Amino acid sequence: MKKIFKLLAIALVLGIWSVSTLFPLYWMAQTSLTPEEDIRQIPPKLFPSRPTLQNFRDLFTYSQIWDWSVNSLLISISITAGSIFVCSLAAYALAKMNFKGKRLLFTAIVSTIMVPPQVTLLPAFLLINKFGLLDTLWAVIIPSLASPYTIFMMRQFMFSISQDYMDAARIDGATEWGIYWRVILPMSKPVIAAASIFTFISSWNAFLWPLIVLNTPSKYPLTVGLATLQRLEMTQFGLQMAGSMVSAIPMIVIFFAFQRYFVKGLMTGGTKG
Repeated sequence: MKKIFKLLAIALVLGIWSVSTLFPLYWMAQTSLTPEEDIRQIPPKLFPSRPTLQNFRDLFTYSQIWDWSVNSLLISISITAGSIFVCSLAAYALAKMNFKGKRLLFTAIVSTIMVPPQVTLLPAFLLINKFGLLDTLWAVIIPSLASPYTIFMMRQFMFSISQDYMDAARIDGATEWGIYWRVILPMSKPVIAAASIFTFISSWNAFLWPLIVLNTPSKYPLTVGLATLQRLEMTQFGLQMAGSMVSAIPMIVIFFAFQRYFVKGLMTGGTKG
């Protein structure tokens, strides 16, 4: 009997936690389907009495959401692909190559994880301005290509790969690049998948840096573009929630399609090396 009550208590706690977690998503969805005048009713309704798609029609008619969506996709894919390539090279060198100062370099890279991103905003902005990249998508992409957390995660995984595979490849005449490309990368697919998901989601949700370096509305990503929908005289909650739904759909799909890789990515960070 005690075991049954214990299971019921666990189920109750998990149920309450699930509802509290999913309720904001439900509220965003139902608000996006509610006419603006009904949204402002007091007390608010849990279910829309007159569901409509007018907010989505206005969003796609009167805003540049198509441009913003394409920009977000280009930025996220470019950062993900570039970051995996750059970080995997760094991780391979730190995990499998011997050179003077390797441990110190790895410690320095890991230490930068503790540095708040706001601290590097001004130096990064000055560099981007120096290279003449302001108000271009490259200004958003290039500073995000090297992630200390991704390097750390991939290094930990590669460190666990047996040295015997590399020795066998060298006996067959493989170069250092060949070992990296044909041996290490194929064996690192789990951590590459996890890192790709984390990087894509982070790039898709980025707001502050694109807001700083981009000035042309047609070049905004979704996060910045949706913020411009807020007006000084009146906030259109239905329109904003419709835009938030459009922005959230890719993240929801990615999460449910690749959720097992999230667990692998978290477990990878705990590998000893």
